[in-house]
Amino acid sequence: MRTISKMGIVLAMTLGAATVARAADVTWPSYVWQDPEDSPFYKAFEKGFEEANPDIKIKEIPTPFGSFWDKQFLDLSSGNSADIVTMFDTEVQSYIDNDLLEPLNPYLDKAGISLDDFYPGARAAVKDGKIYGINLIINPRTLFYHGGMLKEAGLKPPNNLPDFTAAVEKLRNAGDGKFGFATWAKAGDPNTLYLETAPIVFGFGGSFFEKGQPTATKPETIEALRFYKKLYDQSLIPKGMDVNGYRQLFVQGKIAMYAGGPYMGALVEKANAERGKELAAEALPFPGKRTFALSVFMGIGKSAKNKDEAAKVLTAMVSRDWQNKLLEIAGQPPGRRDVDYSAYLAEHPWFQAFIDAAKDPNTVSYAPDGAESYAPEVIKIIGGNVEGMLFNNVTPEDAAEKMQKELEALAASHKK
Repeated sequence: MRTISKMGIVLAMTLGAATVARAADVTWPSYVWQDPEDSPFYKAFEKGFEEANPDIKIKEIPTPFGSFWDKQFLDLSSGNSADIVTMFDTEVQSYIDNDLLEPLNPYLDKAGISLDDFYPGARAAVKDGKIYGINLIINPRTLFYHGGMLKEAGLKPPNNLPDFTAAVEKLRNAGDGKFGFATWAKAGDPNTLYLETAPIVFGFGGSFFEKGQPTATKPETIEALRFYKKLYDQSLIPKGMDVNGYRQLFVQGKIAMYAGGPYMGALVEKANAERGKELAAEALPFPGKRTFALSVFMGIGKSAKNKDEAAKVLTAMVSRDWQNKLLEIAGQPPGRRDVDYSAYLAEHPWFQAFIDAAKDPNTVSYAPDGAESYAPEVIKIIGGNVEGMLFNNVTPEDAAEKMQKELEALAASHKK
């Protein structure tokens, strides 16, 4: 009996130890796990976090960017939430208003993290004093260019629309497949279309919403649509290509200019050190003289099963240490104020354009102004009408008019 009792004690201790060793699998579905710009940082964070917290395992669930947003919203709405939720500016308010997120205040207080540690954009995830998301990344857009390609063509970096247009036209070479510029020109993915074409629309001074009112027929918006259609109709941009496809062409030096985030600089430098030395970035050359910033937020689903463990993941990610590593590994501006840029800037001078854009008071949010709570619906309307303009021979004016009417109806439905 004593032997059995001892064996029982040993078995119980063993089972107890196993339980302590693996408290939870924190589920994290996201596009970041397979995105070439994002995955190096998230993989490094996952490894470092699990080494520091052996009782918590991060469960990657890779999801394609194009289908991720609809799937995540459906899961959250049906009460089948993953533990960690990835959001842009366009999702945060919608998720908050639909009561899909867990307030983070207790977890942040326990970790000694305050909103004052972050840039003002972090307040987009706050409602009635409750914090529903942590601002991990601030991602403004500027114009990247390969200095060598421009110099070889006898061109200077363009800082206005006529010079930019002339450069795009001169650098287009159908014989060797090179382009002066690239942006989205493929059907079926309104989220990517909105993201990739926003530098043109906002850069022209256009918008789709301002203070809750649709502005698709604003003259600057229509002018931006005309320019976009010209790029497509004249085959000045690659057609039918996935976003990562033409980004890789830029990395390879087959596209001279690209309006993107700072992650592109890191990709070029890693792929080709010599090409990286010629890489530069400037403010967008469009007439509105402004850009936009896309902020990345992380939260916890309202119906998440492992909220305490997920909170440990989130608070670790926005620690000063990991925010500095985000800059080092991914080349993206962290959400925290207290990150030191000096060493990174010394090695990557092009990064100054992104610091300037982040601080510029004219830089606008990626989310539709005043329609943040139903931004996914707005983006679908924009995507459908812009696709009609590109692929169904609809004029920019007619596309804008139809878009305006649909956006007005949508806005009215949300005021009832």
